[in-house]
Parts: sequence; structure tokens; C-alpha cells
Amino acid sequence: MLSTQNFRTDYAENGYLLVPGLLANTDLDGVRQAIADAVDTIANQLYASGQIEQRYADAPLSRRLAYVYQHVANKSMGWNREVFSKAVYDLVTHPHLLALAETLLGPEVTVNGDYWVRTKLPGERLTTLPWHQDSGYYGAQTAPEHILSIWVPLVDVDEHNGCMQFIPGSHRWGLLPTARDDDRHNIPTEDIEARGRIETLRMQVGDVVAFHNLTFHRSLMNSSDDIRWSIDLRYSPTGTPTDWLAKMGFFGFVARSQAQPETVEVWETWQARRTQFQKAG
Repeated sequence: MLSTQNFRTDYAENGYLLVPGLLANTDLDGVRQAIADAVDTIANQLYASGQIEQRYADAPLSRRLAYVYQHVANKSMGWNREVFSKAVYDLVTHPHLLALAETLLGPEVTVNGDYWVRTKLPGERLTTLPWHQDSGYYGAQTAPEHILSIWVPLVDVDEHNGCMQFIPGSHRWGLLPTARDDDRHNIPTEDIEARGRIETLRMQVGDVVAFHNLTFHRSLMNSSDDIRWSIDLRYSPTGTPTDWLAKMGFFGFVARSQAQPETVEVWETWQARRTQFQKAG
């Protein structure tokens, strides 16, 4: 049972909320398999095109993509379409995650389509995101809205393999100006660390952290030998404008509704809309 009042109070004060042990390790098995399938597809494609000399098929998921990518120039900060699957639908609609989203957003909850699996490779700068607000990437039009991210590590995380850091209360600062760096990161134009304290979140598998779209956060460098796999999911109060996502094919769907429960969307409907968009494109 979620301690709803304490959760709302802590979230409103800090702009983020760490919830230990909300998920079971087995709840993440489906997403892990979707990731393993995507890694296998990428390895086969790169091998077939002659960009790599072997597929590293016997390597564990914790290292295989790092081996595959070691001589590849074009890498991604995250995967969406690559892992689109019922496993992702099952996770984003997990009753515990929807209960958390309802606690923080209200009873009418829409899943945004822009979930992302993060391929945080050892020593990789591209996926070592500096301080940022998510609305800095979404666009200024989203600053007045409430977009909730729920970040789910698929491995235990700490300072060694690139855990998350937050600045409590920074969601009340408004959307601050940024400049784009060579790695396509949005860098704040002022020293935000001077405005607040830094909280480092060491997390175990099963823990989740929920945060506001204006909360400053970053991830540390992965200095370990293994990939720091994670997935971040996004939710909004139903009725929040999401045209900017739909244009990219990241369709959302109603996941929980007290007022109109018949509008809750099943996997097959979400799958059909996404598939139709990709075929049209």
C-alpha cells in the first residue's frame, strides 16, 4: 500500500520521490528480454553489413552491446522503437507504477509514448547526461505541464556505474536557459549547483524514482565494466497536450481512469497505432 500523503508531500517539496522495493526483480524480466532481442538484432545487422567481425553471441547482456559497439561510430542515447513490445506495455501499466502515478498526478493517468531504455556503456560520454530539466528537451511549451518520469534501474546502481543525482526543490525554479554542447546535451547557462544541494541516489533493482519535468537531475559516468541498463517511463494527467509526441509516433494511451474506465487502452490497440504510424512513415 502506497503511503499516499507522505509521497505527495515529499514529491511536492523535492520534485522527486525515491520508492524502494516497489517492483520485484521478476517484473523486469520481460523488458530485459526485449533488450536482449534488440541487442541481438543490432549485432546481426552490423555483422551482415561488415561493420563488426563477430556477433559476440555468447557474451552476457551486461557486456554484449559494449563489445558490439566498440568499433561503431553511431551510437544512440536511448532506445524506444527498438524495444517496443508487450513487455514494455506490461511494465508501464504495472499496477504498482500506475498507483504511484495516480498518487502524484491524480486519478486520470495517460502513459506518454516516449519511454526510453538507456544503453549506458562503460566510459560513454554520450549517455552521461549533465544537469538538465526534461522540459529543456521536450520544449518550452511543456514547462507549465506536469510530466512525470519514473526511472527504473535494471541493475543495482551507485556512483561507480552511473547512478542518478537530483537537486531537491529545483522544480520550483522554472525552465532555465541552456546551450547545446557537442554531444547534443543541453547545458544550463548558470551554475545550478550553487543554487541547491546535490542528492545522490544509490538504488537496487526494484527501486524506482519518480520526478517532475522541471527537476534538475543528471547521471554520473559509468566507470564499471558492465552496462548500466535502465528504462524511464513517462506519465501525464489525461488531457495534457501531447501533439509534440504524436508527431514523432510516440503515441500515448489512457492507462488508468476513474471517470471513464472504458477508455483504458489494451496492448493490441497501442500496438496497432504505433505499427500503423511506422508503416506510413
